[in-house]
Amino acid sequence: MGTITIAATYGAGGSIIGPAVAERLSLPFVDRAIPIAIVKQIHEPLVAALADESIADGRVRRVFNSVLSSAGLFAGVPFGSEHLGIAPEVAHTEVAIRKVADTGGAVILGRAAVFVLNERTDVFHVRLDGDVEARRRAAMEFEHIDYKAAAKMQQDADQARRAYIAHFYPRCGNWDDPRHYHMVLDSTAVSHAACVDLIVRGAQDLFSRSEPAKGAAR
Repeated sequence: MGTITIAATYGAGGSIIGPAVAERLSLPFVDRAIPIAIVKQIHEPLVAALADESIADGRVRRVFNSVLSSAGLFAGVPFGSEHLGIAPEVAHTEVAIRKVADTGGAVILGRAAVFVLNERTDVFHVRLDGDVEARRRAAMEFEHIDYKAAAKMQQDADQARRAYIAHFYPRCGNWDDPRHYHMVLDSTAVSHAACVDLIVRGAQDLFSRSEPAKGAAR
């Protein structure tokens, strides 16, 4: 088997579609590095850090390291205790992602996995997105919140994820550039069930064609 990376904007259903794909393919599911639950906690510190260009690099790094320390890095991955726990540096996240890809694969939501594993032939990269208003409405229904709360969470979450990529992977370009992905789906227009089917079929096709040697350039 191989690995599937899923990059998803807020309200695009990544936390629903990702686990469903993992279940269909009997793969472990690795959740995102910036959970929605703590986006509110980092929004103001992140905005302040990004605004002060003279010291932005260190402050942004501290904000994101605090996120990783709060969230942990290995949720859903069946590793031994020596590979579990909290790590303050993004480099540890990359090590964990590559280890997952080397040991049977996984479905990885977020964590910039599309960039960490972009040179491998046994990884299927997917992006889930949709119209902003449609994503907000989806969040209202799924999270049982009002429009004002959904709009703020969409703005804050998308900004946090975009800033994470821009700060730690500046040479990779825009997070939303479709050229980074094998498949881009509007998961607000296509049902979640259909998205799962399409991702599973696409991944199986790519895995069947990928070269046995891991780490080879695409």
